[in-house]
Amino acid sequence: MNTLQTRYTSFSAASSNGIEELLSVAEDGNFVLSLPTNLKDYQQELERLLGKCFSGRATSEGTLALARQMSINWCLSKCKQTGQSVDQCLDLLS
Repeated sequence: MNTLQTRYTSFSAASSNGIEELLSVAEDGNFVLSLPTNLKDYQQELERLLGKCFSGRATSEGTLALARQMSINWCLSKCKQTGQSVDQCLDLLS
């Protein structure tokens, strides 16, 4: 198993509390983001992306799961783009 698969496996097996806190749904049906502090400066970028993809769609469990996965992928990508440790980012999300 390569390093990426190992990270993915350990991340997938981690507690989902960090992921649930990363993206939740408010009572009004809007997404609520709680990004790690190292990514807060880029939050509007993710909000726009989520808005484009999920605007006007009912917030079902499937939609929420997809939005969470998209948010995780965005966080990892942003860490790579900004030269931050991907391992640290995974730790913050778990």
